[in-house]
Amino acid sequence: MDRKEGLSNDQVNDLIEKSQSGDNTAWETLVDHYTGYIHSRAWNRIQGLYIRNAEMIEEELFSAGWVGFVSALRNHDKEKGSFTTYATYYIDGEMSKQLDFEFNSMGLTERPERSENPKESKVVRVYAPACDDEDDNAARMAAFESMLSGALANNTDSGISIPVPEDLGDYTAERRTLQILDVLKLMTDEEHSLSCEQLKDILSLYRKSKYSNDTSIESSNTFNKSMAEILLELNPASHTDDNDRKYRVKYEGYDTDHLKSSVRMKKDNANKVELAPVINGLRYVHDFDKETLDKLIQLVSFSDMFSNEEKSELIGKLVATASVYYKTPFADGDDLRFNPAAIHGRFSQRNRADRTQLSENLKIIQYAINHLAQIRFKFNRYNADHMLVPKYERMSILSPYHMVVYHDNYYVIGLNQAWGDKRILHYRVDLMSDIEILKDDEGKVIPIEVCDFEGLPISNAYWDPEIYVRAYQYGL
Repeated sequence: MDRKEGLSNDQVNDLIEKSQSGDNTAWETLVDHYTGYIHSRAWNRIQGLYIRNAEMIEEELFSAGWVGFVSALRNHDKEKGSFTTYATYYIDGEMSKQLDFEFNSMGLTERPERSENPKESKVVRVYAPACDDEDDNAARMAAFESMLSGALANNTDSGISIPVPEDLGDYTAERRTLQILDVLKLMTDEEHSLSCEQLKDILSLYRKSKYSNDTSIESSNTFNKSMAEILLELNPASHTDDNDRKYRVKYEGYDTDHLKSSVRMKKDNANKVELAPVINGLRYVHDFDKETLDKLIQLVSFSDMFSNEEKSELIGKLVATASVYYKTPFADGDDLRFNPAAIHGRFSQRNRADRTQLSENLKIIQYAINHLAQIRFKFNRYNADHMLVPKYERMSILSPYHMVVYHDNYYVIGLNQAWGDKRILHYRVDLMSDIEILKDDEGKVIPIEVCDFEGLPISNAYWDPEIYVRAYQYGL
């Protein structure tokens, strides 16, 4: 199935312009014109792949391609050529990301390839990590594939057997690596670093306190080799301005060739392997810097979306991502420094089921907005017992255009289609229930309707949904 014939580039551009102005007939023509084309691109992408549930994967690819189509619709400039050519770039790009999600969820670089005999299915390269030295990269990938094949060949259903040590002797290289990382996470941050000697001293204390094991720290060569391997594994192969944020452990001179000169292996006259001089100023790069962590904890502390217990638990998890040097003005260990009960809000006293329902509502609505799909739902109100009850029994049908957070309330804005007089309305998401994506008799998602609303999601014109809600709140 391919894009329907019969429309010229000029006619397509005219349909796009009319659709963005709110002409629903033009929009429906455009949707009908390209639906088959997006399906055909999806089927083409899975040809040659050995997969089960091909129809299900095709539907996922179609959904991804539809997102790409919408992006192209917003960004297309008719002066720059054919819309179909332009849209195909976006469509294929989203499908590629979806394929990587389906077949590459663990970050590997292989994807199954179709074979007449499923037991003989092969793997093909999806993409290879960037590497300055192509020969070196090929060698790495060959070694990885060999390792992966061996692991799969030896795989059993019996699980992994974890030996229990009978004594507190030397530590394995694997445990040493994990211990070093744990110390770095606890004792370093953007303001605190450790030399290798300081790291050794703290590691010794760490082992004594955690395991009551006073086994001597490994030799310098052994320790330095572990440290070098950690850096080579967690950090990019070489530093650039673009990949600076990808470093997990930084050190003095990490942004130069210092690593290569400091950790390269060389042979002495006796053919023994030794390590070049060690690097210093080691520090772990945490998920959040102090400034970001302060902001996140402040948002949690004063949000009325969480109960007191949830605030304490969430803040504890955030603090646990930092080093021991981090102190928040809102918490002292496991105790909050402010009175969470004093933060009165619309949601703080609601039961967990209501908040769980809100989270599910947000996911469904966001999916509908991303895919330009209609939704059906029941709208409710709170009674005197603070329980959700239907405001009216009829179901609402909405073409959702935008979602906005205003004063800790979530609102969805769209075209109401169920009551005859179609109007742009907004609904508080926490008052909605029984939300579902609207589908036709064949199970296909029904696209949104468009109207002469300046905030149409298919238009590239700027529109601020928060101003819309604010104006409503103040009666403007």
